[in-house]
Amino acid sequence: MKVAWTKGLTKEQAVECRSEFVGAARTRERLKALLLEKAESARKASRSGSSYDNPNWALSQADSIGYEKALFEIISLIS
Repeated sequence: MKVAWTKGLTKEQAVECRSEFVGAARTRERLKALLLEKAESARKASRSGSSYDNPNWALSQADSIGYEKALFEIISLIS
């Protein structure tokens, strides 16, 4: 569990947060799997041949990379 989860909480809130985090292990694993699927889907879409025809290809690629980075940041927080 990352420190970000309990940063700024009182001791009681931090204990409760840790308990709920551990208790939601199965849900977090499922969410991780869903996010990995979304990342893979986005990666495939950004590599599709038709995306190269877009005159704003560089912007589309930057958006795709940003989206993927955000997904992996969430995965990092829940792992």
